Amino acid sequence: MFIRFSAAQKFVVLLAIILSGLLVVPSVVRVSAQEAKPEPKDKKAEQKELKEKDTGKVASPKEIEKEKKKQEASQQVKLSPAEIMAEYVIIAYGSRPTLQAARANLQEEGSIRLATDQGDINGTYLLRQSAREKSTQDLLRVDLNLSTPEAAQNQGVAKAIKYIISYNGASVWSAQNNQYVNPRPEAEAAFRAQLTHDYSSLLRYKEDGCTLDLKKPETVVGVDCNVLEMTSPDGTKTTYWISAKTYRILHLEYTLTMGEGQAPVKYRLSYFYTPLKVIQNSLVPVRRVMSQNGKFVQEVIISQFTYGTKFDPEIFQHLP
Repeated sequence: MFIRFSAAQKFVVLLAIILSGLLVVPSVVRVSAQEAKPEPKDKKAEQKELKEKDTGKVASPKEIEKEKKKQEASQQVKLSPAEIMAEYVIIAYGSRPTLQAARANLQEEGSIRLATDQGDINGTYLLRQSAREKSTQDLLRVDLNLSTPEAAQNQGVAKAIKYIISYNGASVWSAQNNQYVNPRPEAEAAFRAQLTHDYSSLLRYKEDGCTLDLKKPETVVGVDCNVLEMTSPDGTKTTYWISAKTYRILHLEYTLTMGEGQAPVKYRLSYFYTPLKVIQNSLVPVRRVMSQNGKFVQEVIISQFTYGTKFDPEIFQHLP
């Protein structure tokens, strides 16, 4: 059966592909967490204790150095230089126990701006994510309410579009204006890629079974950076630029082939930490900017964070 699209319908279809491929979906540091299984009492007590001790602070560079020396002294297996650098980064973002407790389930809300040939698309952004044992298994849902460009509206596109894309642990599904739509294979591949190509992916490199390689240091826009390359078990690579002073991740890059016979696409994500946001003693970048082959495509600004929340598992499975 052949389906004919009007100009308006073509724009909506294109929008779905753009959103799936370019959406920033932060994956976060977690431990295995099954909703159906109650947590041990000692784990709940640990999470409660971490919340009660929330000071709104993360480690300073001097504190990171001090803590890392303690860890190195207690290590039975010597870490490689690349792993030592990654461990510094983990401490800078709040330490493993803090990150695991604070971010087992998270919700982030804010605004999003997407660049298209017909003008910028602006709207609201809601992300909900629930931990599983590996980053690639995490449950994820993003809801967007978007205002379409005037040029698209002149072609008959609705003034507002509600778009949802979600990973339910087995497959990716999406919906537009409360109607299910099948994401194209390249869109699904791009969406899945965001689960493992993010600043927080480095924070759980050990849990995910990734390998690390320390590259030659670089200076980026006047900032001295350590460069770390992470290789995932499936062979995909992510390169991180880490501030030599604060150990915060400033940029990352990865390439993705959207389909057979297509040229690889290079994505670059830049993270901004001003104003500084510390949620349950874990550091969170507020502004996240993405470029595709050197061209700006997206900006997300997070205004509200809710960590440690409980979700109905059904939200990841279908429309409410």
